[in-house]
Amino acid sequence: MDPIIFMITTAGLDALVNAQGGSTEPIEVVSVGITANAFTMAPTISSLPGELKRIEAVSGQAVSETVIHMTAQDASTDIYELRGLGLYLADGTLFAVYSQPTPLFRKVSISFFLLALDIGFSSGVAGAITFGDTTFLLPPASETVKGVAEIADAAEAAAGADDQRIISPKKLRQVLDALGELIAPGSPNFSAAFTALLARTITGAGLASGGGNLTASRVISVLAASAADVVTGTAADKAVTPAALSGLARSLAQNGYVTLPGCGGLILQWGRFSAASNATSSTLFPTAFPNACFSVASAGGASGGADSQDNPPVLVTSSISQTGFSVFSADDSSAGHAYLAIGN
Repeated sequence: MDPIIFMITTAGLDALVNAQGGSTEPIEVVSVGITANAFTMAPTISSLPGELKRIEAVSGQAVSETVIHMTAQDASTDIYELRGLGLYLADGTLFAVYSQPTPLFRKVSISFFLLALDIGFSSGVAGAITFGDTTFLLPPASETVKGVAEIADAAEAAAGADDQRIISPKKLRQVLDALGELIAPGSPNFSAAFTALLARTITGAGLASGGGNLTASRVISVLAASAADVVTGTAADKAVTPAALSGLARSLAQNGYVTLPGCGGLILQWGRFSAASNATSSTLFPTAFPNACFSVASAGGASGGADSQDNPPVLVTSSISQTGFSVFSADDSSAGHAYLAIGN
């Protein structure tokens, strides 16, 4: 519904100006006066003409800068017609008034009076007004305010122009069914709709390939890299999967090796062995390098005797091959030895 435009009285305006200036407490409406009399609204009115009673069960909430949703209830057995309203502050000041010739509401003795109105103000003062009783509210629902909303009828749902009413699942189904009939084969609009649909295409890009127009089902494909592709590290049109990584050659043990992904087949190998005393000792890698061993980092250890500190095993560089290498030890006892080798 359109907001009912209240007129702020002179006394109400003074209170509002003082409140906005910070010299008084914020404006708080504590009751609503009602009258059966229609009257001419004027800012000089200080009391509601022909006031019947005041209702203190009143709540309100600003729903925009200029509109407040107000709810009031009267559970008495009083009988009256409502043509005018007045908003009263805690000190008895008549803050704002409204009147119209025709009744807003007719109450009989057995009825429960529940008044829900959207009150409009000509300027953005709604946020400066509070209500004394906030135990019940029925504000209009919006995207930011929880409240009451009207359900759209079939015509409003089909028109799709109303942003205030909500659509029920049943009405939504009716709209979707009607849309399906509109573009169904045999309908007058089918040809144009189908032509527009076929104009759409699905296209792969980057790692994805495939696609096409919608005349048939289309498949978008992404090629998976193999373990060999990961080792080589040159393919730019395949995706690396966990399965491809787990397929790389490796042995995680004290004497082991691993293939480094994306490095053109680079392999690391490591291990330990015992170097014989006063002799040359050879060891084999856990697996032979397919092409070459580039380098070996040798870590010799002394046997532990007092005469061994200057005689750790040393690498014989000329012995490095695809399959292993040798060390020479001048120690009188055998000694442990460790290494790290790199190749491809």
